Amino acid sequence: MNKLDNLIISTIQNPVSPAWFPELTEDLANYGWQQLYEKYGLQAVNYSTDAVLNNGVDDKPNKTAIILKPSIKAQLPINVYPMPDKIASMYADSGAKPYSTKILQTSTVMQCLQEALDILVAIPTVYETVSRLVGSLHILQPVDDDFDISYSLPNIPFSIFVSVPSKRMKNDTLRVAEAILHEAMHLQLSLIEQRIPMIIETNEKYFSPWKNEYRHPRGVLHALYVFCVIKQFFKLLIENNIPSSSIQYLKTRHNVISSQIEEIRDFNNCLNLTAPGKALTNNLFIAM
Repeated sequence: MNKLDNLIISTIQNPVSPAWFPELTEDLANYGWQQLYEKYGLQAVNYSTDAVLNNGVDDKPNKTAIILKPSIKAQLPINVYPMPDKIASMYADSGAKPYSTKILQTSTVMQCLQEALDILVAIPTVYETVSRLVGSLHILQPVDDDFDISYSLPNIPFSIFVSVPSKRMKNDTLRVAEAILHEAMHLQLSLIEQRIPMIIETNEKYFSPWKNEYRHPRGVLHALYVFCVIKQFFKLLIENNIPSSSIQYLKTRHNVISSQIEEIRDFNNCLNLTAPGKALTNNLFIAM
């Protein structure tokens, strides 16, 4: 094992480490960037989702990023880019479409997104972790502002796709902050799995309360990890006296996620977990 592998193992075995692994992310992200450079010649300065999709060649190299930083503390920025055409066509039936540049310039979407970053930075190590993992954020316009859509793809290691309501709504910043954290954590676990396998390949399926269906154990493990992170984050927000208007929403989401995690507590006994996967799962349930 090399230094990064040892760090991953020690981190996932540490029962007191926050689930977003702030002590691991910088080294893990550096590994991801090294892999991208060796494969496509891409680094953080020239990274784009389009370039990954086109084997290192950006077919729209002159697009302009909207650079966002939390307004309350000096932190790394997050770059917002237009949606790549290939991704837009792949997810045309997802219930969301790319925002036009005109709408982004004239609507409250960017304000909501800015405030979502301020929510994440309320727990500084959370934002630091997210900002190291998200090299490109793409905004989606949902068909229904009451429903959130987000996704990320393991083969695009530093990009996330997140819907933002087209108008201001109660708790919209918390919903968007959750979606950003959710997808960043999928990216983090995918990078971990490139170094340390968590799942023994199988055709077995396990129930996921988040999808309400049986899924491959990797999908269940990812959901468990992501929602344990969100649960811990919401708990800290509550304890840090976030504005009272948001407390009830946070408590409700926290309780819903806790109940969903309880539904899969027997996943701890999954025979398709590797030893590191078992250690990660054990600590996630201990953190409950």
